[in-house]
Amino acid sequence: MPLGPIEAFVTAARMRSLTAAAASMALTLPALSRRIRQLEAELGVTLFERGPRGVRLTEAGRNYIAALGPAWDAMQAATEAARHREGGHPLRVTVLPSFAASWLVPRLARLQARPGAVAVELHSEAEPLDLSARPDLDCAIRLGTGPWPGLRGEAFLPVSAFPVASPEVVRDMSVLRGPADLLGQRLIGTHHQPAFWREWFAAAGVEAAPVGWRSFDTLHLVYEAAAAGMGVALGIEPIVRPFIEAGRLVPVLPAALPLPRHFHLLRRASAPADRRFTQFRDWLRREAAGSLASG
Repeated sequence: MPLGPIEAFVTAARMRSLTAAAASMALTLPALSRRIRQLEAELGVTLFERGPRGVRLTEAGRNYIAALGPAWDAMQAATEAARHREGGHPLRVTVLPSFAASWLVPRLARLQARPGAVAVELHSEAEPLDLSARPDLDCAIRLGTGPWPGLRGEAFLPVSAFPVASPEVVRDMSVLRGPADLLGQRLIGTHHQPAFWREWFAAAGVEAAPVGWRSFDTLHLVYEAAAAGMGVALGIEPIVRPFIEAGRLVPVLPAALPLPRHFHLLRRASAPADRRFTQFRDWLRREAAGSLASG
């Protein structure tokens, strides 16, 4: 049986969305649907019920993914293991663009300069990718609290935050007596991390939470908007550090407060922790420790 239709079914069944599955496989929605219909014709059963609110697995579909899922994972793990034994490909890491540009990429030269160092290939995406649906990727760096189903890994870098704005905005700003006064300012945040501001106000002891803010796709765009004078952003260490060092943003309030989240290095639970992953993980630990020690 061709693997394309099986991959389409496994991806859609696990993501519970044909649209998301098509995007993760770089297919059009009609192309993904054709693959699933081909598999249904081959099996002689209906795998998905299609309705006005999307699709859901039929009983046959639930039974099939329950039996097929472990075999699919084992096949992927065996393929990756064979690839690694033959020298393999670079370690392919999916990472948020803002973290890659501000923290990871400036440090990668130190790793690549070491004899025998693992080659690292970065894939930056504003929205976290689903590793279970992307066998071409080896691991992910994500910012959050976890847990992530089907993944295993560890936190390597804690996160703290403080409000920042352009020097001009700070000069024109009324005197702030404390964090609560920021509720009256123009705030800027991201689409995919709406909890940042709420977590910071909670850490500052402010019971009220902001009801809204101007939103952008990535933290890098958030800081560019703040540097252009559009309002007050939440500076996430270490991502905001280059903007502070360049003088484009300055702290509005001095104290950085810890947020209840870390940067994590994650891999599929079914994938082996091979030499490439282990070397990259150990290097991340050392760089994170050095970053924290230097303030």
